[in-house]
Amino acid sequence: MRFTFRKIAYCVLGVYCLITCYTGFLVLKRRAYASYSAQDQEQFLLSKIKSLSEIADDADWNPWGEQFAEEGMVVRHHAAPEILWGPVERPLGKRSPLVSHDNNTLQDDLVVEVWGKAAIGLYLWEHIFQAELEERLNGVWSYGSKKIGAITFRFRTGPGVIPSKVPKDTENVLLVLNGREASKVDFAKMWLDFLPSLPRLRNAAVVLLGNEQCRNSWLLPYLKLPGSRLRSVFLVYDSPLVDNVQFYQWPLGVATYRDFPKVESSHLPLSLRRKYTCNFLGTVYRNSSRETLLSVVHNSRYANSSFVKPRMEWLPKETDETKGDYLHALQQSDLTLSPVGQNSECYRIYEAMAYGSVPVIEDVMTPGLCGASPASKLFPLRILKELEAPVIYLKDWKTLPKILEAEARMSHEEKVERRKRLVKWYENFKTVLRDRMVKVLENRFFNINR
Repeated sequence: MRFTFRKIAYCVLGVYCLITCYTGFLVLKRRAYASYSAQDQEQFLLSKIKSLSEIADDADWNPWGEQFAEEGMVVRHHAAPEILWGPVERPLGKRSPLVSHDNNTLQDDLVVEVWGKAAIGLYLWEHIFQAELEERLNGVWSYGSKKIGAITFRFRTGPGVIPSKVPKDTENVLLVLNGREASKVDFAKMWLDFLPSLPRLRNAAVVLLGNEQCRNSWLLPYLKLPGSRLRSVFLVYDSPLVDNVQFYQWPLGVATYRDFPKVESSHLPLSLRRKYTCNFLGTVYRNSSRETLLSVVHNSRYANSSFVKPRMEWLPKETDETKGDYLHALQQSDLTLSPVGQNSECYRIYEAMAYGSVPVIEDVMTPGLCGASPASKLFPLRILKELEAPVIYLKDWKTLPKILEAEARMSHEEKVERRKRLVKWYENFKTVLRDRMVKVLENRFFNINR
């Protein structure tokens, strides 16, 4: 093909027209964006952040990651705005109390960053630490600050909390992670592998939702690595690793991933008569002790005064109806029946105590490595037995009728006093766990003994 001068000129002119049109499009787009209100621009920025924040924990265990998991996103590193870690500037008179407290922290204060990358982080912060949390950017991240003992804790959680935006001057970290299954372990390892990249890091500890069969040996190399900054692990479930030197027992707590509320004990109507003798709402697995439980209750003379609502398939999320039924049952029952699931410890135990409903707990060790050590006679549910929780234990649900008969002989006044003792014990339990953790961190991080 012969290229004449005229053809070349037409080509140049065509390219020039395309560039001109594209430039005009960009100018018009920028002007249109500039015409948006400040609120519209903030929403535009928020949507952009959400499209990039793809490393959230999954919906079953991290309530802040649901919108990303539903879009089929995968764990990946992406850039996030600097605002996620830096101070938030606000007009005078409108500054958040959390920010004011943070800015007033003295230079010589002992500061521990708490990064919540599992749903149990909310139980730690809001229930154990009794601290407030301020949501920012419509939930892309949340922040709180509280001084307990000698330490100022700064808590950050949400999908916007990602390794690429961690401040490089961080010295002390408490990571809240999920090690329940293989995919969660991979996510937890990503954070632990990231810690050595922090040039000023001096100390680290982990709050870990352990595996329900207590298969947590993957964590041991991180404690033994030369130069490791990992000092302590607060571990959920009755693992024989717990030695109160490096590993400390930690409670499962309530299901914050199901939006279980923070119950104010002072507002509970503990003196009112309750409608039900006992309750059980949960999944019934084939050939499990839960089938025995249902049969016993159904054939007892207390069947009509019991709130029993089983389902045959486990659901990771609650509907408004199922959540309402469950909270109603806890509030209106003197006893809450708590059979074993994948582990002897379950959320239902702590949720019942929060409402003053005495847990009737199946005291049976589940399969796996939990309690494999003969060193303690407290397995299973060591943390509850050690602190003498005012609950009822049984080994076989066939003995439940005797418990229900004893319940029928109690006066209303006796039940009210029992509720008060239970709620008071649970509040003290959370305080004891908080003080234990703070004491361990003061000692292991800052060499403070008290």
